[in-house]
Amino acid sequence: DRNAYQFIISFCISILLRLNIQMSAINDEKLKSEVSYLKAQINPHFLFNTLNSLYALSLEKSDQAPDAILKLSSIMRYVVTESSNEFVSLEKELNYITDYIDLQKLRMVENTNFDLDLQGNFKNNKIAPLLLIPFIENAFKYGLNPEKDSSIYISLKIEKDWLTLKIQNSKSVELTNAKEKTETGLENTLKRLKYIYPNKHQITINETKEAYNLQLKLNLQ
Repeated sequence: DRNAYQFIISFCISILLRLNIQMSAINDEKLKSEVSYLKAQINPHFLFNTLNSLYALSLEKSDQAPDAILKLSSIMRYVVTESSNEFVSLEKELNYITDYIDLQKLRMVENTNFDLDLQGNFKNNKIAPLLLIPFIENAFKYGLNPEKDSSIYISLKIEKDWLTLKIQNSKSVELTNAKEKTETGLENTLKRLKYIYPNKHQITINETKEAYNLQLKLNLQ
């Protein structure tokens, strides 16, 4: 209903304000560069899309609405509480990623071919927080289009000490205005990889006008 929708908006605004305060409190320029990606993870574009989906679900009195609200609350809380840690549980990071994906799936229609493949034991490992989400976010930015046939494939695999992320998506959306922001976000993520995992990661990106393919191998030890 309208009161629930207003509550969600107020909650989102409060999280954004907390992120701004957190950023302002960091004086060290190096640390600023390390956490500057935070605001991009809770961005207005993602919030508006999610809120519109939640509003539609509430109008339909869908049984999905309460769970979707909890997932949005969970991912926003995770960004605020866990992002300041140097490393986090890989299991928690995976929960954050799957919640994010579930919210994105609310926008999917029948012409979207989506597959998420998880393999291995994600317990007892740690990872730098929010390191993988920019790659996954880009897959939905470019690959999700309700007016065109599109495909998104995401794979996360644990094998011994190695985590492998594979992403394949069609490029069904032209984001001319957001291209510079997207490239900056990826550049910052690549810098984080070099800083946090020197000589412990391998990344391959193949991009054409029609498709985007990425493979990241990360040594977690």
